Amino acid sequence: MSMEFWQVFLMFSLLAIGFMVWPTIFLAKKYRQELRSNARADTNEGVYRDHVVELEQTLVRGEISADDLVGLKRDLEMTMIEENHMGVDMGDKPITSSFKSRIPVLILVFLLPVLTLLLYSVFGAKEDWEIYQLARDRVNVPVEGLEELSNELILALQERVKDDPENAQNWYLLASTAVDQGMFEEAVRAYRQVLVIESNAPAVKAELAQALFLRAGNTITPDVRQHTNEVLAVAPNMPTALGLAGIDAYRSGEYSNAIAHWKKALIQLDPNSDAAQALTGGIARAKVALSETRGELLSGAVAGPSLTLVVSLGKGNTLVQPSDTVFIYARAWQGPPMPLAIQKISASELPITLSLDNSMSMMRGMDLSAFPQVEVIARISSTGSATSQPGDWQVKHGPVIVASQKDPIALVISEQIPEK
Repeated sequence: MSMEFWQVFLMFSLLAIGFMVWPTIFLAKKYRQELRSNARADTNEGVYRDHVVELEQTLVRGEISADDLVGLKRDLEMTMIEENHMGVDMGDKPITSSFKSRIPVLILVFLLPVLTLLLYSVFGAKEDWEIYQLARDRVNVPVEGLEELSNELILALQERVKDDPENAQNWYLLASTAVDQGMFEEAVRAYRQVLVIESNAPAVKAELAQALFLRAGNTITPDVRQHTNEVLAVAPNMPTALGLAGIDAYRSGEYSNAIAHWKKALIQLDPNSDAAQALTGGIARAKVALSETRGELLSGAVAGPSLTLVVSLGKGNTLVQPSDTVFIYARAWQGPPMPLAIQKISASELPITLSLDNSMSMMRGMDLSAFPQVEVIARISSTGSATSQPGDWQVKHGPVIVASQKDPIALVISEQIPEK
């Protein structure tokens, strides 16, 4: 068990022990005095009643007169009142003062934590707590220890779901961890069990479809297609299902549908994520394939998006010569380094306003229409080399969403590539 568990356990055990010990050993003095006073009053009242009965019997026997009885009763009452006000000085000694009288309490104090641990081990969630600790440690573990800890977590989850088969959270954690470890058969089994418990979970069904796809060696099987279509019918924006639908369409030669599915998924992802980069590459390949299918050429009328750039040199820069070459281009954001559109001018032409479009592509299908997000770059080379070198001046801006970028983009060249 973790240190946090023992800290919480110790704190609550001390509180419980305090509630038991305090009233037994440290009972307030005023309550002890009150209890003793009540006990003395009850005793005196009993003695008074006994004496009154004896006096009445004496009157019946004729040994005393009625006036004597009244006087004697008055004397008894005065005596009882005086004795009730008399206190026997017992100090601060507790009512239960002997060691033997405290033995049951001491036994209970020692048994309480032991019984608590026994009950927790039988009825508590110790296994779930340990699984939580493993899952948390797995997030922060170094790469070299990830596989070992993941396998330990999988074994713990497999044992736990045997005892608690209705815990959907444990089944889901087992499935996702198994996918990470390449245990796709186990992942499929776990995802199916989650859907048995919670049938209305499209995100889980999408992940099941992905696990089936991976288990089949990255193949779109009828089972994968069925689950994907069922997810999109109720959750048309589910990125995982859209990705699978795009793969299915691409492999069927339906490149337009593949692009549509992947673009719909892409806008919901972090542009810097691995999934976004994979989709971006897929869209580019689908556009190339679609272009080849339609027999489109780059010559002729220019179609597709364009980007307007305003390029200038940073103030006070006297190191750039008018004859230096300026390369202005766009390339895929977090994608292939090949320029999608490029122009070359002389530094003497700066500042300049120009546009980049599909007519400036270096390869058919690898243009501004192929990637939804790009990075625009302006670089000054004193050698005229198309490859960046130390000493070149440049500026970068991105990501730029090609379809929605309408305003001119200002590029001020002010950063020099340092010497290595």
